[in-house]
Amino acid sequence: MKLAKLSLAAIMAVGAFSFANATPLENAIRGVDLSGMLRIRLYNENPKSYAGDSNTTAYNRWRTNGIFIFKVPVGDNFKMVYRSSVESNVYTDDDGLNRDGKKPSAVDDRILNNLLFIAYSNGPLNVIAGKIPVATSITSADPVTPGHGAGAIASYNVGNGFTVAGAYIDALDQGAGEDITGLGDKIGNTIYAAAAMYSNNMVKANMWYYRATNAIDYIYTLSANVTPMTGLTIHGDYATGEEAKNIAPNRDTNSYYNLNVTYGTNGVTGMVGYAGTDKTASGKTRSVVTLATDAPVGCNLPTQQIDNIANENDIDAWYGKLGYNIDAKTNVYVAYTNINQGADAGNNDSNEYTLGASYKYNKKLSFSGYYDVLDYNLANNANHDDNNELQLQAKYTF
Repeated sequence: MKLAKLSLAAIMAVGAFSFANATPLENAIRGVDLSGMLRIRLYNENPKSYAGDSNTTAYNRWRTNGIFIFKVPVGDNFKMVYRSSVESNVYTDDDGLNRDGKKPSAVDDRILNNLLFIAYSNGPLNVIAGKIPVATSITSADPVTPGHGAGAIASYNVGNGFTVAGAYIDALDQGAGEDITGLGDKIGNTIYAAAAMYSNNMVKANMWYYRATNAIDYIYTLSANVTPMTGLTIHGDYATGEEAKNIAPNRDTNSYYNLNVTYGTNGVTGMVGYAGTDKTASGKTRSVVTLATDAPVGCNLPTQQIDNIANENDIDAWYGKLGYNIDAKTNVYVAYTNINQGADAGNNDSNEYTLGASYKYNKKLSFSGYYDVLDYNLANNANHDDNNELQLQAKYTF
């Protein structure tokens, strides 16, 4: 009995101490910066398959996302940052017809990623360390599924428009739960990166170098925007890489090129461009230059179903986009991509067309949609199905 009373007294004492030292809510949230996004997307997929493939029935996908980023000041130059991303996907079919391998899902949320890191900022120096977003030229830039991992990234503004940066990543999640590299969608190899950026009124450019121990010998990327006159922008990308010979003895160097020109005036904006890759040597396997399909250096095509060819073999893509601002809130556009791939790479030629529109309801809420038609030229190819895709979206940012 005495022991029970003593235990109860101890519990009450600890609770009282905790309550006495707790921070009142109004003080706890004072100075905390909250930002993020809420997004609802509806996709209607209408595949047109060949060669006896039964995957020919239209289906819907409802995708909802919430992103919440809390920045908590903890010192003169320090912040603790917590970022949570949740997603729900609901598919309408149960016959295994989804060509992406997706099955119907329960109406339930799941956590995509939780990031927690410390951020230090002092004049020209900025550092983040912990479980961090890894925003580089070759990792996912999707706001819902960004590249992320454990490690540290630092940048220093040298002055005169120059900034240098370095990264050390112990493990990397490529972001979208996909493996386009053959290394796995999560890379446990230690990754080192270095970068140099330059910016002035006419030129914005960045150059990156990457190495992953026992996985990637090197990847170099170079991207630049040049604005020689108002309304005219010239954009270029170059990437080259080779995977480590100890795990991939037959890997060949991969190179990717992209160039486009954009001009806008009086509410009309037009863009034309070319992207391509070199041919892999006979008997060799292609190395990678991006780790995610929506990596900035490779995600250049303006259509919706095929937007990155950087890791493909012997391929050329000609593309264009024409947009018109009906008013300050409303935009409509059309886009086209023609892809030609060499016979050694499968002759997976295609044409793709997109018709889209967007409307800004206010500063934070917007609505958008598109209809996209992907048409492969090679008939009787069950591995590359034609598909018509409709997407409707409502997005709120805060």
